[in-house]
Amino acid sequence: MNADIETMTATSRRAYEAAQHVLDSMRDGERIQIKDLAKDVGLALAMDPKKVLGFVHHFAHHTSVAYVTRGKNGGIIKGIKPVKVKKAKKVEPVASQANV
Repeated sequence: MNADIETMTATSRRAYEAAQHVLDSMRDGERIQIKDLAKDVGLALAMDPKKVLGFVHHFAHHTSVAYVTRGKNGGIIKGIKPVKVKKAKKVEPVASQANV
C-alpha cells in the first residue's frame, strides 16, 4: 500500500475518533458549529483546523449520533433529528344544495 494512503487513512481515523469524542461529551440537544468542532479536533490532533475541516465536515454529515441544520440556530446537534409534523390542509366547507 502507498505510504500517503496509509498516512491519510490514519489521519482520518484519528479525526473521526476525536470528533466522536467531542460529540460524546455533549448532552442531547446541545449544538456546536462545524468550525468549532474542527477547532476542537485540530487541538486534539495538534493540527491546523483547516487541515481537518474536510474530515470533520464528512463526519458531521454522515454520523448517526448527531444531525446538521442550517440557519441562525444551525450547526451540529447531538441526538436524533425530530420528525417534521405535517399540518393538515384546511378544507373549506362545501355550500349545501338546500339553498338552491
